[in-house]
Amino acid sequence: MLQGLIRTADSQRKGEKEVMLKLTYLIKSLYLLFMHFNINYSSSPPAHPKISIQSVNMKHILIWSPWQVSCSTVNYTVQFQGEYELHKLNGTWVDAYDCQEISENQCDLTSDLASNSDYYIRVMTKCDNKTIWTRLPLTFNRKNTVLLAPVMTTVIEGDLVQVGFSPILPDMTVYMESWSEGDEQNALIHVIRNYPYHFTIATHRGEKMCFRAEALVEAINKSCSIHTRCISTPETSENFAILVAVSIAVVVVVALAIFLGCSATHFGPYIKQTICQREPLPNVLLDDRPISTSILYIDVSMEHTDTLLVFCPAESQYTGVEEPA
Repeated sequence: MLQGLIRTADSQRKGEKEVMLKLTYLIKSLYLLFMHFNINYSSSPPAHPKISIQSVNMKHILIWSPWQVSCSTVNYTVQFQGEYELHKLNGTWVDAYDCQEISENQCDLTSDLASNSDYYIRVMTKCDNKTIWTRLPLTFNRKNTVLLAPVMTTVIEGDLVQVGFSPILPDMTVYMESWSEGDEQNALIHVIRNYPYHFTIATHRGEKMCFRAEALVEAINKSCSIHTRCISTPETSENFAILVAVSIAVVVVVALAIFLGCSATHFGPYIKQTICQREPLPNVLLDDRPISTSILYIDVSMEHTDTLLVFCPAESQYTGVEEPA
């Protein structure tokens, strides 16, 4: 029995030694693993927590979060890979033209992602001498862009209604319907393809017109609807038109009278000379005699004889007549 107890004690001691050896081995392994990560990864920058792309009206903006570690210099480079690069160029990555070694944490990829292809996109972050790549989780296709419907505006000019749309995207076509209220089944369809995307429609006074449109981006075969809008052209009152015509006539007459009055004061003599011209007298009416004649009667007493002198202008001489005393 004593020998059995001794063997049991020896077995327990061996078991304890094995447990201690295993525990020591485990501690050493954990320590070595810790040292490995500490040496190789402690100075490496963390991965970007988020990278995404926002695409609205065919404008594609890649956005990523900045690094949260201190670096003397940090910049970013963006690359993309489409179906052509993947299958025809053996998986080549292409540098985004305007996004090479930039300091901003966003990039405009509108001109780079120019086909209806599924694109892989990645960002290289360089902090001092260390770099890390972050890839967009899902592929991007420009067909997934969000289209915002253009704003439809209407301007009334007399009997005309001008309908306009803005903003307009490249390769956009607007299909517009117009009809008189209550006659939608006979709506007319107008196709607008060119800038400035305006269309003019003739209407009648007091008529209510309705418009509805759909904008199609042909490059991605995607469309958006523009809500219906109805407007009424103003009616013209007949009495108002007559009043306006009479008022204009009165103003014209008064202005003309004032003008003629001022003209008569300043230009009267010239008008008189023009209308009432002085004509010369005929030769028959002309007389060689002077305009006024002078007749002198002189009573001269010469002793017993009275002498009468008469001046005759026509003969330019005088005649003396003696009369008895």
